[in-house]
Amino acid sequence: MGLIGDILFYPIIFIALFCCLFLYIDKSENKIPSVFGVSIVKISSGSMKEGGFNVGDVVFLKNNSTKDLRAGDIIAFYYYMDTSDYCYIDTSGQNDFENLILVQEYNRMEEIASDYKDNLPEPAKEKTSNRATVEEVGSKNVKIYFHRIVKIFVTDDGTLFFQTQGDNYNSSPDRYLICEDYVVGQYSYTPVWIRSVFSFITTTTGVFSLIFLPLSVLVLFMMFSIIEQISNIYTERKVLKRELQFNSKEALDANIGTEMSLLDKIEFFISSPPKYRSKVAQFLWGHLKYSKKKDIIKYEKIMFVTEIFEENPKHFWMYWINNTKSKNLKIKIEKLWQKWSLQK
Repeated sequence: MGLIGDILFYPIIFIALFCCLFLYIDKSENKIPSVFGVSIVKISSGSMKEGGFNVGDVVFLKNNSTKDLRAGDIIAFYYYMDTSDYCYIDTSGQNDFENLILVQEYNRMEEIASDYKDNLPEPAKEKTSNRATVEEVGSKNVKIYFHRIVKIFVTDDGTLFFQTQGDNYNSSPDRYLICEDYVVGQYSYTPVWIRSVFSFITTTTGVFSLIFLPLSVLVLFMMFSIIEQISNIYTERKVLKRELQFNSKEALDANIGTEMSLLDKIEFFISSPPKYRSKVAQFLWGHLKYSKKKDIIKYEKIMFVTEIFEENPKHFWMYWINNTKSKNLKIKIEKLWQKWSLQK
């Protein structure tokens, strides 16, 4: 059960973190968190249904440069028109925008785009526009749209504007041209099954199934672990009080010799009958010979000082005092030595 708990722990935590992220997205309509250049949005309307996107789908976005966008690409953007861009509103529906150069156009019927024009105006190093920043727009109650680019325009100072439209056949182009400043990401292919899974995660049933239920199982395993630790502590107390044989199956299964504190190990060793001390030493420190090279060396030294304990106990005590880094523990070992010497 402990092994199963260890196997489940990290996947459950990973899933829980993702669920929290999706819940955050679900509750924050005008915020798009980004991780390693990838963002996630939840589709809230049916305008892209003909393109294969349903309401509630969760899709991934790439935070690419807007200079790499082409007509036909699907983007997420703040549906916002700044007052400084008032001349770029499509009021007539004739696509006659003042001071704009058409760069590329997408044919929805044939699903192809025209060639991208060359020799376009270079972006100005210092733009004179006072339009709101994307941070300011994001802090407002501005909706995020997920539509396809049907036309790309450029201004004299090199700023790109995108005309967007939903994929449904009866849809019309969005009224606002979207400044490149307000594009938050380009759609990155997300398989339908992933969209469905992530959409399910944001539902009440999904939250229960993928967060509370797995975490409840994890808590249950942790409770079993705590109970096991408490049981081991009682077993250790029995061994120290000589109520249970140190080499009994119960003591060995609980790894008492490995888990026991150093002070308890020393006290248990010196209080053991001389004929059993060799076995006790193996019980307390034998696990070291199956570890790293430095632990094997430590094991050999401990076996040496325990073997000559009867003839020269000072070596045993000095070994522990000299090889214990904790000052407080050294003092306790010295006091135990004094106590043992007086009793002896």
